[in-house]
Amino acid sequence: MSFHEFSHGYVADKLGDPTPRQSGRLTLNPLAHIDPLGLIMLFIIYFGWAKPVPINPYYFKDRRKGVLYVALAGPLSNIFLAIITRILMFYFGSIPVLGLFLTILYQYNLVFAVFNIIPIPPLDGSKVLWSILPQKEAYIYSQYEQYGQIALLLLLFTGIINLFMTPLMMGLDRLISKIILFPFGVG
Repeated sequence: MSFHEFSHGYVADKLGDPTPRQSGRLTLNPLAHIDPLGLIMLFIIYFGWAKPVPINPYYFKDRRKGVLYVALAGPLSNIFLAIITRILMFYFGSIPVLGLFLTILYQYNLVFAVFNIIPIPPLDGSKVLWSILPQKEAYIYSQYEQYGQIALLLLLFTGIINLFMTPLMMGLDRLISKIILFPFGVG
């Protein structure tokens, strides 16, 4: 989660927004990103969250593109970590404790990448969708932002979220595995 939040901050910083740096969030230090309740929930129900990195899109030259790039940075960072982890699994996956750790790390990054791209506020996917919608539709969409957390909780607690998360995670896993193992003639 720290790398995910750092990535948001890093891209915002590179696009001219000093807010993440000024708030001390342009770091990989997990302590800067921990939301205490989100961390507790991660261990209790295996679903947690970090504090979102604050950004100010008015610093971006093109506000909609800036929001798009910052939003995509988080899920893409999880895909990057999943790829690195999958490579490490290829070489070190047979070592008992290390293999288990790498497998869990890989799975969490797949979950974070797919989950965060869902277009429901406050997830990154909602900011991606807002950025690519025509201006009028983006405005209308933003009016429903306050209901996003309720919708998200309903999807989580009813299990409906698994209907699309599972196939997307499996597809991402197959894609990463093919990319990583193809040079070795495996898969």
